[in-house]
Amino acid sequence: MSDFQERFKQHEKKLTETDYFQRAYTSALYNKNWKNHIDDISKIKGFKGLQALPFTSAGDLRRTWEAHTIEEIILTDIVAWWYCTSGSMGNKKWIPWTYADYNRAQGAIGKIILQHLKPEDRLMSIILPPPFLSGSSPFRILDGTATLGHPIEQLAMAPEYLQDSFGLLMRRQPTAILGTPSFMLRIADEIAQRAPEILSMQAKEKKSAKLRIASAVTKAVKIKPKLVFKKMRVGFFGAEPLDPFRKAIEDQWGIEAFDIYAFTEGYGGGYECSAHNGLHFPNFNGLIEIIPEKELEKEENDPNYKPQTIIIHEAEVGLKGEIVLTDFKDALPLVRYRIRDLVEVVAVGDCSCGEDSPRLKIHGRTDNVINLGVIRLSSIIFDQFLRKDFKSGAVKLWEVLVSRDGYKPKISLTIEPEFIKNEEEFRKDLFESLHSFDIFQRGYDNELFIFDEIKFVDNLKLEIYGQGKSRTIRYDPGFFKEIKFK
Repeated sequence: MSDFQERFKQHEKKLTETDYFQRAYTSALYNKNWKNHIDDISKIKGFKGLQALPFTSAGDLRRTWEAHTIEEIILTDIVAWWYCTSGSMGNKKWIPWTYADYNRAQGAIGKIILQHLKPEDRLMSIILPPPFLSGSSPFRILDGTATLGHPIEQLAMAPEYLQDSFGLLMRRQPTAILGTPSFMLRIADEIAQRAPEILSMQAKEKKSAKLRIASAVTKAVKIKPKLVFKKMRVGFFGAEPLDPFRKAIEDQWGIEAFDIYAFTEGYGGGYECSAHNGLHFPNFNGLIEIIPEKELEKEENDPNYKPQTIIIHEAEVGLKGEIVLTDFKDALPLVRYRIRDLVEVVAVGDCSCGEDSPRLKIHGRTDNVINLGVIRLSSIIFDQFLRKDFKSGAVKLWEVLVSRDGYKPKISLTIEPEFIKNEEEFRKDLFESLHSFDIFQRGYDNELFIFDEIKFVDNLKLEIYGQGKSRTIRYDPGFFKEIKFK
């Protein structure tokens, strides 16, 4: 029996022989919903029992936090760490972890990171600070690698401190990097723009007359990060798909790039190995189901239909569908949580890296979200901000086209108005309304995406799908293609 199959055997044993389901049932997140679907929680056992339970959604989690006390939701008296989501639906969701949850997670991270790093490596992490999940990543990597005997040095900072930290980074010369693909290309862009200043800093550090001369004459020449961080060799990238950025990042930074997959709500992350053939999901502390595409189509046509799933250890190559997570956290386990990412099984069985877990590729989202990489905007919230009571005009229909300008996502908004009194004022009112949404504001002000234009048309034709629903978000085919970085 393979290591992966053995893990699943232990997971089924946990679901069969422990009070996992009964314990989760006491949380307000599950109690009412499960009561409507099952008669006796004590009879729910193993994988079959799991698949008899209803799914849990981000909406369920958000509504539970709004309606119940913390004590009614969490399952432990003591919590070690609280994480929060970005709040793409308007309200942030808070996720509790116990110290045991934290330790289990950092143990898995240590095993994964040390596949690519050596004891002498130095990891530069550009991360959002707490309470976001990424804020604890350097600590978990340090603890996880230390537990295995090789603590990896951390050079961690929030994006706004990068400029202040640049001197340290140049002197310490990190060998590995952790961050988001688009932000790493933004750093490459800034390094290119600041070439003379950076060469001058290098000249002072190395006391090099040659570099001083270069800094004086390099006014119009751009330099790449790999000429500044010459020891950099590997990078780990998450929060958005790596593939469109991969070649540009590897060229700019002189590294081998690895994709990673994580989410705030729970365990169950994936990672890319040296084979670069999808993401391994070893399921150390949880298990994954996949809702096949045909089942998703049935659900789209009939909202009351409950889709069937395939547990990942039974999945075959070529299976496409939506990923569903169940994890074993103590503070608040996630049970059949729909992450809304669309995946494809690209390989099963032994891999050249030695791991035998299935490999998945992420192909996008199954929900109606404006996906701008690290910034995600709910179409529901977007609609609410577009339909405020403006004196200058009113929105009848709208559509967003997501494309790219270089490495940055670009939004183009088309509107069919109910009426317009003043076109310029209406454009201004619409933009200011969207800009009042904190996630939109954060992304726009930090230049993480481009807001291109607001165009008014007389007759906007939207794509119809499912039971007469209108599709308000379109992606330009070039959005998913390889980025050309200049």
